Amino acid sequence: MKKITVILMWFVALILPSGLSGQNKKEFSWMKTQDSLTLFQETGNGGRQVVWQFNYFPDRRTFFHPVFSPDGTLLTAEAPKDHPWHLGLWFCWKYINGLNYWEYSGDSKLAVSEGKTDLQQIRISTRRDGSGLIKLEIIYHPWDSADSVVMKETRTIRAAAPAADGSYSLDFEHKFTAVTDLLLERTPPQTSPGGVTWGGYAGLSVRFDQKLSDPNYFSSELDSMVSGTRTGWVAANLKNGKGKTVQMVILENISNTRYPTPWYCINRPAEKFWYYNAAILYHEGLKMKKGETLTLGYKVLVPASPLTRTEIADRLLP
Repeated sequence: MKKITVILMWFVALILPSGLSGQNKKEFSWMKTQDSLTLFQETGNGGRQVVWQFNYFPDRRTFFHPVFSPDGTLLTAEAPKDHPWHLGLWFCWKYINGLNYWEYSGDSKLAVSEGKTDLQQIRISTRRDGSGLIKLEIIYHPWDSADSVVMKETRTIRAAAPAADGSYSLDFEHKFTAVTDLLLERTPPQTSPGGVTWGGYAGLSVRFDQKLSDPNYFSSELDSMVSGTRTGWVAANLKNGKGKTVQMVILENISNTRYPTPWYCINRPAEKFWYYNAAILYHEGLKMKKGETLTLGYKVLVPASPLTRTEIADRLLP
C-alpha cells in the first residue's frame, strides 16, 4: 500500500473544543486520523455530533462521508450495494482516453478501476471556528501504470465556519492540466446517438442516504429537474425519517467551462436510489490538448432549513 504525503497546519489542538465569539456561538472540535478528517459540533454534556468527514484512503478516491444536516440527519451514502463506487459527496471522471475511472473492475472491495485517481499529497489546515482548508495533489493514470500519467489536478476545498444555526458550505476548486492530449468522456445519454437512459454522468456527485425519501430536485427555472437541463444550480430536497425536509444545494462557478452545466438527477423509489451530479460532459465529451488547463468551481450548501430560490441565487459564485 502506498503512502500519501500529509501536511498538517493546525491552528487549534485536535479534539479540544473552543468557545466562539460573535454570531457563531457553537463549539467545534476536529479529529484527524491516518486517512480522515472529521469536524464535530459539541452538543453539551460531553456529547458531540459529526458535521462532516473527509476521507483520503490510500488507493481510493477522496470523498466526504458522512455528511450531516444541522439537525443531525445523515445525508450521504457510501458504497451502497447497487453502486459500490458511489462515495457520498465526491468528484470523479467517467472515461479518460477510453479508460473507465468510475466503475470498479473485479472485486469491488479492492476499489480497482481501469483508470486511477491517484492522491499524491494532501495539505490540511483547520481553525477553531470550524473552518478548514484541504489542498490535494492528484494524478490520473492507468491503474497498472503509474508512469503513464495523462492528467494532473490541484484540488482545493474550503470549508466555511458553520453559521449560528448550523448551516455550512464547502467550496471546491479543481484545476486540471493535461499531461498528454486527452478526451474526457461519459456514457452517452439517450438524447445522443447510441445513448442509454443511465448515460451522461461524470464530475461532482452526491449519493444520498437510502433512509431519506421523496427527493425533489429543483433549479432557478424548474420545479422538477429533467436530466440534461442546463442551470447554474440545483437544490435537492428530501424527507428524513421524521418527515422533515432536509436540503443540499450545489452551485457552480459562472466562470466554469460550459456554464451553465447540464445536470443529471436520479429518483428511483423502488431502489431507494437518490443521486445528482453537475454533469459537464452530459451532452458531449471534452478534448484537452497537452498542457491545456481546465478549472471548475462549485459550492455545496447544507442549510439548517430549506432555502428558497431567491436565497439560493444570492449565493451564486462569481
